[in-house]
Amino acid sequence: MALKKPSQAAAGKSPVSSVAAEALARQLADRPYGEQKTAGSSAAIKAKPISISLPPSVIEQLEDTVRDNKRSGEGPRTISAIVREALEAAGYRG
Repeated sequence: MALKKPSQAAAGKSPVSSVAAEALARQLADRPYGEQKTAGSSAAIKAKPISISLPPSVIEQLEDTVRDNKRSGEGPRTISAIVREALEAAGYRG
């Protein structure tokens, strides 16, 4: 299969109407470069991923708990959620 030259590929596309071009220009004109997003645009603060080392027996217990919770449909369904709940119960708040 031969590749088309850029000029041939562009020839197959339908031409853009001036109305569509103006609408796109107006839409992009309201979004200048470097403008920071407002705090209201993100509803929640995004969690920051971290890495911890745990003994294999603790990891196995956490994985078993997650599996049981997924099967029963109750409780936290990820290790992160279990750790988050334990930290909140210990008094750490986000």
